[in-house]
Amino acid sequence: MKKQKLFPLFFFFLVFSFIACEEKDEYGSIEVHFNHLIENEEIIFDSMGYINEANNLYLVTEIKWFVSRVCLFKDGKKIEISENDGIHYIDTKLENTLKWKINQEIVVGDYDSLQFIFGFNEKDNISNRFVNHPETSMAWPRHLGGGFHYMMINGKFTRNDGAVSSMNVHMGIGQIYEGTTYSVDSIKSFVHNHFTVTLRQPFNVEKNKTRTIVINMNVENWFKNPHTYDHNYWGSHIMQKQDAMHMLKENGWNVFDMKIK
Repeated sequence: MKKQKLFPLFFFFLVFSFIACEEKDEYGSIEVHFNHLIENEEIIFDSMGYINEANNLYLVTEIKWFVSRVCLFKDGKKIEISENDGIHYIDTKLENTLKWKINQEIVVGDYDSLQFIFGFNEKDNISNRFVNHPETSMAWPRHLGGGFHYMMINGKFTRNDGAVSSMNVHMGIGQIYEGTTYSVDSIKSFVHNHFTVTLRQPFNVEKNKTRTIVINMNVENWFKNPHTYDHNYWGSHIMQKQDAMHMLKENGWNVFDMKIK
């Protein structure tokens, strides 16, 4: 009888030992830095010294934009950033927005890519989502589709006649109009101009350490390849010009790159 009781007891200790020795996940963290470049150099703001593919002379005063639904990929598995639905606001005039220490434990190991949505998808882009400054400054007019701007690149450009004009490259929800006017009464449908950016750059996360990821916006690429964007043609404001926003969206395929620190 004593020998029969020893086997269940031995089995219990065997299972307990296996569970105790089972490897637990270890965690680190990530911090994302956002840079804004022209021709691989940090932008010198308010300097009329840049020339785009259409030979427009221009300057940039500020850039404001959103990333959303940020996620990482590890061994084919998608790891979503849950903090605020992976949304972060970037503003070149607000230094604290240019670094994002993500408040989430990240499993250690090797990762192969980072992905985000430029702007917002339909579900996330809702009016009054943000109620505090500075995000509220990005509100997109309700009569033009509502929600928020995906991006503002504000500055100036020199027109063909030599005059200096505003350059407000704003992206958000576009509109399709009935006829040839931009009357809001003739809007027949809306277009969502967000797109997904996948940056394939391997990196690793180490236990109890913070991995720094740098996301660069190469501003000149908004204005070329496959489309040459001409400020003289499109003018100072494009919030009601879906064709211009669509052109920028298609040029966005190589605007962003990623570096690891």
